Amino acid sequence: MNRLAHEFIGTFFLVFTICVASVYGKAGAYGPLAIGTVLVAVVYAGGHISKAHYNPAVSLAFLIRGCYISVREMFSFMAVQFLGAFLAALLASALFKGEAEVTATQLSVGPALVGEILFTFLLVWVIMNVATAKAVTGNQFYGIAIGFTVIAAIYTLGETSLAVLNPAVAVALTMVGKLSLSQIWLPIAGSLIGATSAVVFFNFGHPSESCSESDESSCRPIDGK
Repeated sequence: MNRLAHEFIGTFFLVFTICVASVYGKAGAYGPLAIGTVLVAVVYAGGHISKAHYNPAVSLAFLIRGCYISVREMFSFMAVQFLGAFLAALLASALFKGEAEVTATQLSVGPALVGEILFTFLLVWVIMNVATAKAVTGNQFYGIAIGFTVIAAIYTLGETSLAVLNPAVAVALTMVGKLSLSQIWLPIAGSLIGATSAVVFFNFGHPSESCSESDESSCRPIDGK
């Protein structure tokens, strides 16, 4: 339950920041920085508890990686991530709807899909390397690496695909009117393809780093707490 609570809280604040800072424009040109820095904060806050996924595509990646999460827990993580995103979008809409005009961005299918695949691949590849690789066990830079990857993605893809990289965020953006329901499949498909590709690539390059009960393993199995 502690892990689920952390996943809910982290996803809620990430999505609330996305909606308020970027969609409703309260951070102006600093929206990407607001989103990246809150992600850094919640990753450090929850990393030692739930591994700080805050993203169904990342939870799927950890399952494929074979670390920290069971199939049942993955679906529980996804449920609270979507719940957190839903409530965050609902609250943001209740507080700020009408203060700024929000229109759905019409995405060009090819560039948007490729962009979501590429940068979700990058995000998950970074996560696997900084949060599960044995060579960097115990490092203190993992949160900054993850947050800065998202900042880079937003600046690079913000006008192309909205740099969603997260199925839960896609739902929230649809709720607040930034993403049309007819195009919600683009970030969802792109993020799942990108995340799966990244972790398969990582596992191929790290065949000896499977989960182990050893205290020396960087990728121990879940303990059920």
